[in-house]
Amino acid sequence: MPFDALIPWAEDLERRLDPVSRLTHWMGHAPDPWQVEAFTTRATEVALRVGRQSGKTSVLAARAVEELHVPESLTLCVAPAERQAKIIAREIGRQLQRTSLVITRPTQTELEIANGARVIALPSTSDTIRGFPAVSCLIIDECAFLQGDGGGEDLISSVLPMLTEDGQVFFSSTPAGKNNYFARLFLDAKPGDGIHRIVVRGTDIPRLADKVERMRRTLSATKFRQEILVEMLADGQAYFDLSIIEQATSKTEKAICPRL
Repeated sequence: MPFDALIPWAEDLERRLDPVSRLTHWMGHAPDPWQVEAFTTRATEVALRVGRQSGKTSVLAARAVEELHVPESLTLCVAPAERQAKIIAREIGRQLQRTSLVITRPTQTELEIANGARVIALPSTSDTIRGFPAVSCLIIDECAFLQGDGGGEDLISSVLPMLTEDGQVFFSSTPAGKNNYFARLFLDAKPGDGIHRIVVRGTDIPRLADKVERMRRTLSATKFRQEILVEMLADGQAYFDLSIIEQATSKTEKAICPRL
């Protein structure tokens, strides 16, 4: 082997053997520890409560790219709106350019690989997501914002049966109150229930320090706690909602979000 080909060969070998190396290469930068945890977990159910701009789309896309290396596999990415579904599909397409996989049929919401593997990104309506057989990886993004009965529970119950026996499902979102399926994944947690839960606050990620401080200055205290600190705040179930209390405060005495 020529010397100038040795380094690429060694790098490719490292990526084949090391999932963290693959994740780093596909995302284009070193992953955060929580991203490694989410990417490498073998739990069949994974719940990611992650702050805004923390990198959840990147790691979910990388998990889809990993699955696309499995011949004839089917990955389904579901989001509340078509725009959100297209965002994760676009990120998957970007990361695929860093692999040796050959795309044979690309659209804005579907990619088919030469090995027969497919990834499909769809908005979360029962008309669009029913009927897919043998889904090996199911990604439900912005899960807390799903519409329908039970805070999205009816929709989720319609897609879970499509998973293969060892298929993996990712529930991912920033919080949106307590009265939804995603919130109950954390509020009703029981030891040994088999769900791998990962909670990531924006304040936990050093590279986001400047952005977090900007959000602290810009957002209301309640919004900051929900979007950055990923707290599941009251949403009509309490007698007084926190947002109502905040709006009632004096204009001269603004609510101050504590530094955590």
